[in-house]
Amino acid sequence: MGFRGKVAWRFMTPKVAKPLFQSMYRELLNLLISSSESVDAINEKLLDMGYKVGEHLLMDYAERIRAHAKAFHEFSSTLHLAYKVNSGQEFTNIWLSDDKRAVKFSDEECPLCEGVHITDMPGLQYCNLVSGVFQAVLDLRGFNGEAYQESCKAVGDGTCTWTIRLRD
Repeated sequence: MGFRGKVAWRFMTPKVAKPLFQSMYRELLNLLISSSESVDAINEKLLDMGYKVGEHLLMDYAERIRAHAKAFHEFSSTLHLAYKVNSGQEFTNIWLSDDKRAVKFSDEECPLCEGVHITDMPGLQYCNLVSGVFQAVLDLRGFNGEAYQESCKAVGDGTCTWTIRLRD
């Protein structure tokens, strides 16, 4: 992140206390778990909510952002900056495929599932909300792509990983 980005992050970006955000997210998940029929239904609801969050974020920031990603592979830096602005931390790793049609984002310290350990819900994508945000940005920017969560620390994986990729 450049100097201007660091200044904007420190002084111009509104922030929410991390413990408050995490507590609210955990209660949201508790509600989804208690009111959903299956893990797949929970994952789908998280994706849908994330999509709506992504729409709001993109609309809120569209006026302030000067340069949008024009090529698909440019989303690696655009979404990294958005993650930093909205979570307060950077991805641990970003991988771009050789053909520039897929990008993987990993966070070993995911703020959504930090401190959460779920052992009785195989297949749960606890922080799938991020996939929904990514999907909204792809769709609203006109890319025929898909976003999905590959791994999640909350359910025992070593890192949280999300992938965006162009569809054929």
